[in-house]
Amino acid sequence: MSKKRYPVRTPRYAAGIRAQETRGGVRSWWAKRWLEAVEPMGIGGRLARGRNYAASGQVVSLSIEGPSVTASVVGARPDPYRVSITFRTPGEEALGKIAAALKAEPMLLARLLADDLPLEVERMFREAGTGLFPGGKIAPGRYDVTTSCSCPDYANPCKHACAVMLLLGEETARRPMTLLELRGLATEELFDED
Repeated sequence: MSKKRYPVRTPRYAAGIRAQETRGGVRSWWAKRWLEAVEPMGIGGRLARGRNYAASGQVVSLSIEGPSVTASVVGARPDPYRVSITFRTPGEEALGKIAAALKAEPMLLARLLADDLPLEVERMFREAGTGLFPGGKIAPGRYDVTTSCSCPDYANPCKHACAVMLLLGEETARRPMTLLELRGLATEELFDED
């Protein structure tokens, strides 16, 4: 007796987090830079499928804790896939250098608090020998961001991780301080008294 198989359909619109800027409506320079950095990592079709997943709300949870991101993404199987993304953080010396440079420029901090990202912040990261945006290569074929997913896809990043990266880009567009936190620089470190 053979088992009867029932296909599991991916929901057209899951009740998750839905991308808002799926048609290239990116406005800020840092949101554009995020997409430019992520696109080479998505390797073609996976990024397009990830964009569809993000637009249809298939990312049902997303948590950011410093440089670690975890998410659940509804796919073709009954249980959501678990996605984790880890951003490489600069060493303590580089982070200290960046924090000191930002503290020396109160207007830059004020702009960050007002959800604006001054170009000078990216320069400060570069001068400390690190990047602000994802996608920096640390070796051939290896980026400064690592992704993993519980799905059976051999490709890394898979479409589920791409969906999460796209939603992270939207979060950084709304709140650019998230970029600094993903690189290990906590908000409290910029406003504590030395």
